[in-house]
Amino acid sequence: MNKMVKWCSFLLFLFFSHIAFSQVEAMSKIIRFIEEKNWEESIQLLQDLEKKYPTSNEIKFKLAQVYFWNGNKNSAFDKVSEIPDNENSEEILRLKIQIQQERKQYNQVIQLCDLGIKTYSNTEFYYIQQTIAYTELKDSEMALSSLSQVNVTDDNKATIAYLKKEIMQQKKNFISVGYLQTNTLHDAFPIWYLTSFEYGHKFNKHTLIGRVNYSFLSSIDAVQYEVDWYPKLTQKKYALLNFGISNDVLFPNYKVSAEIFHEDKQFTASLGGKKLFFDTTNEVTILTGHVGYNIKSYKIMYRNFYILQDDSKGTFSHYVGFRKKFDEKDTYIQLEAMYGSAPYFYYTNNNFSKVSNYRIGLVSRFKIGDNIALLPNIQFEKEEVTPDYFRDRLHFQVQLIYTF
Repeated sequence: MNKMVKWCSFLLFLFFSHIAFSQVEAMSKIIRFIEEKNWEESIQLLQDLEKKYPTSNEIKFKLAQVYFWNGNKNSAFDKVSEIPDNENSEEILRLKIQIQQERKQYNQVIQLCDLGIKTYSNTEFYYIQQTIAYTELKDSEMALSSLSQVNVTDDNKATIAYLKKEIMQQKKNFISVGYLQTNTLHDAFPIWYLTSFEYGHKFNKHTLIGRVNYSFLSSIDAVQYEVDWYPKLTQKKYALLNFGISNDVLFPNYKVSAEIFHEDKQFTASLGGKKLFFDTTNEVTILTGHVGYNIKSYKIMYRNFYILQDDSKGTFSHYVGFRKKFDEKDTYIQLEAMYGSAPYFYYTNNNFSKVSNYRIGLVSRFKIGDNIALLPNIQFEKEEVTPDYFRDRLHFQVQLIYTF
């Protein structure tokens, strides 16, 4: 009797060993096809193998993976759903999350990520996938909260910066407060002050901004009202249309401008013009355009101004900028220089002289938290008041932007 039991056990061992060897041999062949990205052949072999071993969760998981890699997300979901819930595997959970992300089942992704966060010690994958789901659901606050749980490393900092940018772009409103002070050094000329307040809203295909500028010089104060409209023309092109009005002497009575921009990953360019109406007989026309070129995290820019005043001979001004961008696209520091008579920041009078001005400055933009950006700016200018007589001017500007 004992010999019979031993003999039967040996036969069963040989039978199941043959089954296991056959399955391993077939899976080895399938893996070779997967490495070659031969998805159709891999799927066919896995389907044949599943018919032989219909209860194998390993085959179901591998078939769901290949369906997913081949872009058949619904078949992948159906197949991974056949694996029992009591099959505890992080690989299966991660695959489910990726499939549901592709199927745009973002609430399911959030629930599955919560399960992964509670179950496993390495939570980076789950928080990032959860951030993506919240971003797609337009829940920027929860997206930022989830992303804040990820420790920044050299490997993931680019991903985190990209996700933050995507989240912040969903915020449709922003307000800005600006301050500008111009000092004429070694001269009795009074300090010129300008403050501004603006509110902007981003629509689906355009942005609208309203702005109020208040200027004070000696005993004169003035107010200007402006509207900026940024319509999106194509994927890489947009326009800027501006209109301003004032009835005070420190600003043009009216100003209108238009400029078309092209931007892609490496190259930027624009072309446009401004028209300034200081009174019924005094007009200034400014034609302008720029080119820019990105080299990794650096950008080189050149802008030209051609100024016509009262039908007199035109004058040129030239601007060159060199920008260093940091991890986030809207964080940078920029060195710039300019030659010519185009005024700095705002056009406050019609004094576009034929004499030469030289200016050098440092501009920067930094993030303070997720919603606030600070833009400090300092410029030094040698202004040619009369031929061969220069005076020094120092411009200081700061702007604070809150996005919500």
